[in-house]
Amino acid sequence: MTGEFDYLVIGGGIAGTTAAEIIREKDQLARIAILNEESHPLYSKVLIPSYLKGRIDREKLFLRKISHYNALRIDFFPNMQVASVDSTRHEVTTDDKKTFSYKKLLIASGGRPLEIKEAFSSTTPIEPLRMHTIEDADKIKNIIDTAQEKKVLVVGEGFIALEFLEIFTLAGFEVHASARTNEWGVEKFGMEGAKIMEENFIRRKIIIHRNAAVSLIRNDEFYLANGDHFKCPYLAMGIGLKRNLSFLSELSANKGVITDEYLRTSNPDIYAAGDIAEYYDVRSNERRVAGNWTSAFLQGRTAAMNMLGGNTIFNAIQSYNLVNMGLNISFVGNSHDEADRVFEFPRSDSLVRILVKGGKIIGGVLINRFNDKLRLQKLIEEDKLPNDLEKIFS
Repeated sequence: MTGEFDYLVIGGGIAGTTAAEIIREKDQLARIAILNEESHPLYSKVLIPSYLKGRIDREKLFLRKISHYNALRIDFFPNMQVASVDSTRHEVTTDDKKTFSYKKLLIASGGRPLEIKEAFSSTTPIEPLRMHTIEDADKIKNIIDTAQEKKVLVVGEGFIALEFLEIFTLAGFEVHASARTNEWGVEKFGMEGAKIMEENFIRRKIIIHRNAAVSLIRNDEFYLANGDHFKCPYLAMGIGLKRNLSFLSELSANKGVITDEYLRTSNPDIYAAGDIAEYYDVRSNERRVAGNWTSAFLQGRTAAMNMLGGNTIFNAIQSYNLVNMGLNISFVGNSHDEADRVFEFPRSDSLVRILVKGGKIIGGVLINRFNDKLRLQKLIEEDKLPNDLEKIFS
């Protein structure tokens, strides 16, 4: 037995670290430990793009030091890959056969970017650029500083892809963007939003390939579904996460570990928070995953309070904001769900896009309308659909 703990946390990201710190704040005598897959203590993954754009130094990424955990009497174990969880024995075993016992366990192990073979066919072991860990960031920084041929293909149509597009544009690369359909980002931003995004790309000389999912990669040659074929030394991918559920076979799982509205799993002594959690959303009466920093922080806090004996429902309205290539972009609420109706209020360089389901607003997308974010959140909280939407967002 390596250690016996009252509260054991798998994952040292923002969800796991927040939970451990709150537990310590409320319980000065508890034995608390974090098992972290990475070698580093907590650092800000949302600031990695700022580092790669040259706006902050690398040191600014780190939010905690080992001395911080020591001062709080939280045992921090780096480089720990969990192999299994035995809920009957209340034990966690790692790949190197270390065993940790717990009274309460939090799963906050996050996810990892999809591998290239999980995304599309490749006849060579090409290694795509990702932006998930600090090691990923260091690799990209080295390429920016030393690349002989400055040319990159960016695959994906979400926030990570947008960050890649700006990073490499600022670095003077020839940047190619792959759109799965005839408009980049139409699934997330709608037709009016996609128009604003593409016009912004064109102003920055980003080359858009339409209907261009990657069909095949051979060495440094890319074959796209629309027939485009070109050589490119670098591929940057931002197409989503895969969650490792292999060590959680005893727990109910789907896309992630299934929890109730209290972030409690199918085992009453085990909770989940962050990217790994598929929680019950009391507003929509549906299960969902939320992959952003703010949500992970709030879930870590909620899970900690409930592990301590509380009864707090996680019902935060999801939101994510990004300033990218001159555009201020916000996703609010359940902005990726299928909607019964969609209302759009566009201007020349801005957009309010509101999704309605079951007679109430469930989410929306804002482009250059940041001041409308709180207004939209309030309408979602009120669970109703006003008759004067156009007047509200005019």
